[in-house]
Amino acid sequence: MSTNDNTPSGAQPSDFPNRTTIDDVRRVTIEEFDERTWDVLEAELATLATLLIEDVDACTGLIVVGPSSSGKTTALSFLEGLDELIYRSDDVTPASFVSHDASKSEEQLRKVDLLPKIAQKTLLVRDLSTWFAGEQDEVYERMATMTTLMDGHGYTRDSGSHGGRGYTGSEYRFNFIGASTPLQPRAWAAMGNAGSRFVFHEKRGTTDIEDVVDAVLNGTSYPEKVRRVREAVTAFVTQLWGDTGGVGSALMEPHRDPEVGVVLGYLAEVIRHARAQQSAGSVHRENAFRLVSVLKTLAQGRALLYGRRHIEVDDLNLCARIALSTMPEKRRAVIRALLDPANGGTLTAADIEAATGLSRPTAHKRMEEVAALGFGGYIEIDRRETKALTIDERFVWPRRLDFPVF
Repeated sequence: MSTNDNTPSGAQPSDFPNRTTIDDVRRVTIEEFDERTWDVLEAELATLATLLIEDVDACTGLIVVGPSSSGKTTALSFLEGLDELIYRSDDVTPASFVSHDASKSEEQLRKVDLLPKIAQKTLLVRDLSTWFAGEQDEVYERMATMTTLMDGHGYTRDSGSHGGRGYTGSEYRFNFIGASTPLQPRAWAAMGNAGSRFVFHEKRGTTDIEDVVDAVLNGTSYPEKVRRVREAVTAFVTQLWGDTGGVGSALMEPHRDPEVGVVLGYLAEVIRHARAQQSAGSVHRENAFRLVSVLKTLAQGRALLYGRRHIEVDDLNLCARIALSTMPEKRRAVIRALLDPANGGTLTAADIEAATGLSRPTAHKRMEEVAALGFGGYIEIDRRETKALTIDERFVWPRRLDFPVF
């Protein structure tokens, strides 16, 4: 049964007078933007849809990561027509969720507390760069706070002026979608140590100047392009909420394909190894159960987008893009090249230079690091003492899973 009748209201947009399908949303997004933008929007919509799932307590957190001007905030803006489901904030810190201000009364604090405002909604933050700035201890404290919040059972704080105050209960579950430029190593260290519930999806911008010039001179205006996609999203999500009955109303069925569980476990292991922390010769990995739970929930959210109550292997292509994005940027290119079945599981430094643009010394350094993380071996492969990175059989890419293109 629904725990919230928070269903979007309003007439159908004029561009979409009939029922709008997820294929309609995909088509208009690619027409107005490109496949990369659609991949990110699909991940956002799946995150949004996880609120519909019955018996899910934890919050889902997705961060779209990419360089400046890559289209991250554009992809987030497509959700802004969903006023009843989205709470946008451009200036939020973990301390905003439950306030402690000695100059304000309890009644005044309740009016400014963020947590009640976003309960059973999705918090949209267009720039998270300040969250990951500062000293590692500061970043760790922020991530530890968010980990508690995103357990989905509320949050309480203590202070000298107001004592203990906050909110408890599953009705304070929310989802989180944000955007950030690539994280610094200290931020990845803090997130790994805090066991964060955040996962990532990379968003690259176009590098083809001819396409850019053509779009600027001959294409539809940017506001009009955003409007068309936003209207498709609003129409589709309005129908989805109405069809399922609202927050907490979608009873999911067990997956029917045994390969689903195998692939979910594989992708969770990729993330665990790829964003593990190395110190003093040791490797520290996060909890596998939490990662499998997050990926499963996102796959279920995607299944709902396509009218299903069970996960299929096709839903895991979204999880594959997330797995290959949820890792420090400096490792990402080499790990992707190693896992890509097109490369046959063996990479020399020359191969990595060609695939990633890294210098030869940096390529060797990354090869050694990736091997130490547990993805494979760093070995000599011929009498000339040529070294290569070879994949561990545990990380051979699943046969039925597409290898993502970013």
